[in-house]
Amino acid sequence: MKLFSPLLACALLVGCTALPYRPAQSDGAFPGLVDFAATAPGQSVDVLLVHGMCTHDVRWADETVAQLGDALNAQPLRAAGAAPAADMDGIEIVERTIKLRQGQLRIKALVWSPLTTPLKRQLDYDLSAHLRATRAKLNAQAKDKLLDDCIPDALIYQGIARDAIQQHMAQAILRATGDGPPDAPLLVLSSSLGSKILFDTLLRMDSAAQGTIDRMAYLVMAANQIPLLALADQQVPATAPGMSETVARPLDSLHAVLRKRRAGVTPRSTNTGSISLVAFSDPNDLLTYTLERERYAGFGVNVVNVLVSNAATWFGLLERPDHAHTNYLLNPDVARMVACGEPRSARCE
Repeated sequence: MKLFSPLLACALLVGCTALPYRPAQSDGAFPGLVDFAATAPGQSVDVLLVHGMCTHDVRWADETVAQLGDALNAQPLRAAGAAPAADMDGIEIVERTIKLRQGQLRIKALVWSPLTTPLKRQLDYDLSAHLRATRAKLNAQAKDKLLDDCIPDALIYQGIARDAIQQHMAQAILRATGDGPPDAPLLVLSSSLGSKILFDTLLRMDSAAQGTIDRMAYLVMAANQIPLLALADQQVPATAPGMSETVARPLDSLHAVLRKRRAGVTPRSTNTGSISLVAFSDPNDLLTYTLERERYAGFGVNVVNVLVSNAATWFGLLERPDHAHTNYLLNPDVARMVACGEPRSARCE
């Protein structure tokens, strides 16, 4: 009986957890990294990784690349001569290569966390480990991770530091993409706040970024926050609307980048004007928004939304907020679909 009770409790507990969107559910088809590598000139493509809010380091880059490598049944290689230390602009560029039978993926991950970390350290006194008061365990995890580490990144970027962050990011983008052949497709995988920083910066760079924008053939956005963060770029209406009225939304930075790309693509480019825009969202992630397909119509974009479960839902009531928001590119479903497309490409072994 002593053994039976723990087993029964364990069985009941497992029965009360679920992964409702595993396997992931996609509302459309899209190619994978392997397809671009196989069909690109020279069978080589460039992949740009940009992390989102919350502190990240080289381990994030290596774990993400490893997941993609597993999905492709390939071992990532460290780029020869790649510097492991943060560069003079405060953004570390981590270089890795995945070699496939069909071609190769030249990956560069932009780790911009060092820019905001010194400011966030001001909140260390509030971490549960340092606090004299006792917090409930789940509250402590949410406070320490989301409130003291993740949300401050968005507050810092949307404040007076935005200009400086974009200057640093512009230099990193030029270094990461400037050495790629003009006809090599650029595949972009960005997360949450990182997407907003990337698109804002590309617009700020104006003509200097046109070559990078022209090469974009695949945009993967995990934990899309553009609809939320774009509110900070808008003025309060001159006359406050009634409760039943809505305010017309201006074009956001994603719109603007897609418009520049469509206008700038030249006949000699390998891009035909179409681009796959794939948004991965965990419905239990409080900080993500699906993409509205109609808002991006007319930009030569194939918009696909994919629903995923990044962690288990308990009793149908709760999924850990930190895991829901930060586990996208570590989710094997996401890695497989990004690497092999949907439906799964025949090129994936």
